[in-house]
Amino acid sequence: MRVLRGIVAVSAIALLAPAMAAGASAGSWPGGDPRAAADADFFRFANGGWLDANPIPADRGGFSMATILVMAASDKVHALLEDAAATAETEPAGERAKVGAYYAAFMDEARIEAAGLAPLAPRLAEIRAAQSRRALARLMGRANSTFFGSLFSLSVAPDSHDPDRTALYLSQAGLGSVDRGLYLDGDAGPKRAEYVRYVGHLLAIAGWPGGGGLAPEVARFEARIAASSWTAADERDESRIYNPRTAPQLAAEAPGFPWDAFFAAAGLPGIKRVVVVEPAPVHEIAALYAGTPLPTLKAWAAFHALDNAAPVLSHAIADAGFEFHKHRLLGVEVPPPRWQQAVSQVAGGGAKDLQSSRGALGDAVGRLYVRRWFDPHARDALAGLIEDLRRELRTRILASEWMSAPARDEALRKLAAYRVEIGVPERGDRYEGLIIRRDDLYGDVERSTAYAWARDLARLHAPADRALWTMTPQTVNAYNYAPFREVVFTAALLQPPAFDAADDAAAMYGGIGSIIGHELTHAFDDVGRRFDAAGRMREWWTVADDRRFNEKAARLVQLYSACEAAPGLRVDGHLTLGENIADIGGLQLAYLAYRASLHGAAAPIVDGLTGEQRFFLSFAKLRRGHRRIETLRSDLASDPHTPDACRVNQAVRNVDGWYGAFDVTPDAPLFLAPERRTRIW
Repeated sequence: MRVLRGIVAVSAIALLAPAMAAGASAGSWPGGDPRAAADADFFRFANGGWLDANPIPADRGGFSMATILVMAASDKVHALLEDAAATAETEPAGERAKVGAYYAAFMDEARIEAAGLAPLAPRLAEIRAAQSRRALARLMGRANSTFFGSLFSLSVAPDSHDPDRTALYLSQAGLGSVDRGLYLDGDAGPKRAEYVRYVGHLLAIAGWPGGGGLAPEVARFEARIAASSWTAADERDESRIYNPRTAPQLAAEAPGFPWDAFFAAAGLPGIKRVVVVEPAPVHEIAALYAGTPLPTLKAWAAFHALDNAAPVLSHAIADAGFEFHKHRLLGVEVPPPRWQQAVSQVAGGGAKDLQSSRGALGDAVGRLYVRRWFDPHARDALAGLIEDLRRELRTRILASEWMSAPARDEALRKLAAYRVEIGVPERGDRYEGLIIRRDDLYGDVERSTAYAWARDLARLHAPADRALWTMTPQTVNAYNYAPFREVVFTAALLQPPAFDAADDAAAMYGGIGSIIGHELTHAFDDVGRRFDAAGRMREWWTVADDRRFNEKAARLVQLYSACEAAPGLRVDGHLTLGENIADIGGLQLAYLAYRASLHGAAAPIVDGLTGEQRFFLSFAKLRRGHRRIETLRSDLASDPHTPDACRVNQAVRNVDGWYGAFDVTPDAPLFLAPERRTRIW
């Protein structure tokens, strides 16, 4: 499901409290760096001491405040899973028993090791037996139910042009690395060589005909797929990724692939309509499929089955998968503890380096998590902050000087229509009929995968269910989903250091308040703004509105693209545009809401810091983090979020209040002239 994620001039407001006294520094701010200057590197000023004291653990690609939140939530889920595993035998029919059995199966390393490659052998045999491209396409059609790989991915999601119904989406796939640069960049030769070795190693372990000798052919095949593929920035353009086709139209446009066999095997015989996300790449990959020798295609399919199944197979396969994907590509030194891998597999909800997903039984774990760990009073406290931020956004839309009256009216209707969900969804999966066994991890994974796809197929023929979330309560995150006009804040997000009801107003608004503002602003970023008050994607902006928005957005693209996340590694301002609009807009809204919360009174000075200073420092604190250079390089290619230091420094310099709070003068490195500060919302 595609999760979709906007600054007006801040009126000149006299500060209610004095700026930081001469000689004061970040030394009075826990985790700050007293050697750094706020107006030269605000990120380091606010976070440098913490960064120095918190090196990246060996089992991670980075370490951040988000990591701390994820670790806290994972510890809680771990306790739930251990309890469930210990009592599952006495509750064989309940969903708690399924949770416990799945966890126990993942933790039974002796059984997994004894099984070796045997669990996957039937799938590899099916690939060997495929005597034609049509037969191989049938196996690809089963990728949503098994460990088979596919050149095309299928998903069921609300139709972005008619969000009351669901649609089948078809996207390009087929690569063994999320970073297409591994195949195409001139300086990625060593990593390409590592990839060829990895492909050959897995094929040799499986005793595949031709063994590792076919690995270069598999890698060349994927390089041609990568050359046809869109970049991550291309994928953000909603006007390009909605291309409905009938099945005959798709077959006529991309005749090189046996679509009827593929769809039938996916449980979609006679499918009448599919939304093609990337038409040109899909057509080119279909032609590539038709022109590639069958032995190469079968070796590619065997490798992807092995690679997909690696985390739940014996160490010979699992360790090889970690060595390439995590160590060679991301720089992670050692695998995470087995229990953390189990939490990710069963419950989902981890950060990126824990393979975040919904998990095999994520909704069941979510119900257990909320019952034991979620404080409903946190929901009430957050709801008040959300309304403060919503009110400020409404004021900014009303005051906008660049929007036409029709666009302003539609934007106000859209904002009023937005629902806010906090903590836990109204309902989720109950996993009825799903069989989980504590002595069959591989089977548990395949059965739960097949269950999830059967559930999605059933939803394809029913009205879109707005009560369902795309994340689980134990996931540390928040999101804005434009077709449903909703913003969601999960239960696991509402814990320190992200949210603490005991915080003073400056910390509350600068921390969780800026996150709330971020998610609300996503409704009007470069993607979210294309959805109207009913959640439909359509052109509701005038030509002049569109031009003025794009002019402002282009300034942000230029500003962020000039920022080096590390020497020689620059941010992609196009890829990160939506998140950057939301960061700046959210910070603006939170600052205005904080000022309004004072009702004209002076904020207290705490440890020599004014309220405004603590507000901006709290914003920076929640974005503390650093990454291994390999992880950073990968993130810059595919992650729509700007890396930590650039994210903080570029956001604050676009907010007028920051300049007065830290006495930033025109000669400062981070100073932006008022006319160059980007104000969209």
